[in-house]
Amino acid sequence: MEFNKVGKPVDISGINVQELEQWLNMNPTKMTVLKCQTIIALSRGVGMNKVCEVVGVTRETVRIWKGQLRMEGLGGILKKGKVGKRSRLTPEKQSQLKALLKKSPKKTGYASKKWTGNLVKDYALQYWELSISLRTANLWMKLAQ
Repeated sequence: MEFNKVGKPVDISGINVQELEQWLNMNPTKMTVLKCQTIIALSRGVGMNKVCEVVGVTRETVRIWKGQLRMEGLGGILKKGKVGKRSRLTPEKQSQLKALLKKSPKKTGYASKKWTGNLVKDYALQYWELSISLRTANLWMKLAQ
């Protein structure tokens, strides 16, 4: 058996790695598991770069988790955090946008032949009185497809 710089070869025959990955993606406690594994690995001397690479998070994320653990204890890293702002694209507006994008912009009064993020941004402001960024307009176009 030959050793390399990474360490000893590990026999994982008989283990369905895809099944494990699917469980992680479907399990609502995935982040809790990752947070705990990260803190344990760091406490055992595994380097920050290696932990981040394996877990798939940034150094900043790990720094936040460590801070939560220090300040709030175990409950701090186990609580579920809020994820971003709530979208202003309601299901009703999404269906309107979907129907709109199927039509030519010329039928709505625009000079362009093709819908762009800027046109969607203008439309949202004019018809829904929503001021959105170009990035949000482009995202909405993808969601409405």
